[in-house]
Amino acid sequence: MSTSINSIKTSLLNGPRPFSLEPQDGEGKVRGFQDMLKDAVSAVNERMNKAEDMSTRLTLGEPLDIADVMTAMTKASISFQLLTQVRNKALSAYEEIMRMQV
Repeated sequence: MSTSINSIKTSLLNGPRPFSLEPQDGEGKVRGFQDMLKDAVSAVNERMNKAEDMSTRLTLGEPLDIADVMTAMTKASISFQLLTQVRNKALSAYEEIMRMQV
């Protein structure tokens, strides 16, 4: 019993960390905030395009499950709302920095 606990403990301590102060890509290079934003915009765009495509196909009479179409549309909507809020917070932080006295 203690052997399995020790192996789990060792793997947790030596394994990849899910949260890091320095985000890295698959090659170990440190990614910047700009790269993460580009990826987020691309992912939101992909979800929006997929939802639009599925909606169009459903409208044209293709046999699609309406639950899948609604799920895709909801994911796209929530992703877009999240991206909008991140943008609003970034702009707010920028405006706050610009108001600071030097």
